[in-house]
Amino acid sequence: MITLMPARPPSRSKRWQSVEIKKFLILCLTFGFALSLLSAFPAQALGKGTFYLELKLGCYSANKSPDKASKWSDTNYKTLYSTSCTSAHHYEVFYTGKLKAKDLNSDAAKKEAGSACDKAALNSLLGQKDLPSSLTYGYFFPDPGAEEKKYGKKIVCFFRVADPKDDKFTLSIKRTFREVSYV
Repeated sequence: MITLMPARPPSRSKRWQSVEIKKFLILCLTFGFALSLLSAFPAQALGKGTFYLELKLGCYSANKSPDKASKWSDTNYKTLYSTSCTSAHHYEVFYTGKLKAKDLNSDAAKKEAGSACDKAALNSLLGQKDLPSSLTYGYFFPDPGAEEKKYGKKIVCFFRVADPKDDKFTLSIKRTFREVSYV
């Protein structure tokens, strides 16, 4: 004959361990779910928009579709989106500085900006291989008035790859044009 003994209630320490294990499992499941949601987004997840005169060295998309070519216009460049230089992007800022020209609308300001960007571009690209034939650079500086008052005579130089069929379009690129050496 088999005698059944009443089960002993679990001790406090075993109940505590059981609760902690459940908490740990819920935490793991939550983390896994969050990770799966994040992996659903593209690898080149864009940062929030940045005003063009606040750009730092790095890469930016012209819009929230960095895989597609972007049409250049007089109005769509003032907000760019930070992204990785090894993900799809339209612009790569390689130099920021200040101009000395008194009038930013003058030919002297344009010449100074071109010269500053030329020098910085040559330094950035020295020794680089496999550069696209339509790689160009451009620069931004403040519009006269409120922007100039706030940002002074700041200049931002950037690389872009122009579409050979229509240079008003900037092609999407997925690599950096600058070799970064910390040696």
